[in-house]
Amino acid sequence: MFIRHTLTTIFLCIIMHQLSAQTSGFGKEYNSNRRPFRIFYFGYDLVNPGVQLGPEYDFIWKTTDKISCETGTRYVDKFLLFCPQVGFFTDPAVNFSLFMNVELDYRVIYDRGWIFEMFIAPGYAVRFGDGMTPMTDIELNDFLSETKGAFMPQIGLGTGYSFKKVKKADLMINLRILSSSDDIQES
Repeated sequence: MFIRHTLTTIFLCIIMHQLSAQTSGFGKEYNSNRRPFRIFYFGYDLVNPGVQLGPEYDFIWKTTDKISCETGTRYVDKFLLFCPQVGFFTDPAVNFSLFMNVELDYRVIYDRGWIFEMFIAPGYAVRFGDGMTPMTDIELNDFLSETKGAFMPQIGLGTGYSFKKVKKADLMINLRILSSSDDIQES
């Protein structure tokens, strides 16, 4: 069971990476023609994997502050991002859940490339499986006639590094601390 979930996650990550690399917006600079695409590992731990992905839109608010000091001029970029996302995760009770959310992300990128971000994301998750055994074809048919979903809010903080700011490479690495309600019960 563990191997199947791991292989499925690895396969989906490779597919999503290839699909996102084909677009003009993968990790590119913010402008009207290009949109960065996010791919996050989203799971309880390494044994129970999950993936979260979606584009970033900066049309809400964006500013660059110029700060003069003794060591020179510093530029700080601030964004309020709108990020519709989809994904899946598994949990220790053998559930497989799909979710969709809309994230509002306040991100500050400092002069040397360090990132600080705060985010909130209301969303909805749908659970597959009964929590005891892997889902079978009969359970899939039962699922199609029943609702097993719930509101799944997320809130958190993140930090990271933008290689675009210093090295001019189109890559950003983030580490997030996330608080999420993922106890999906029948509604």
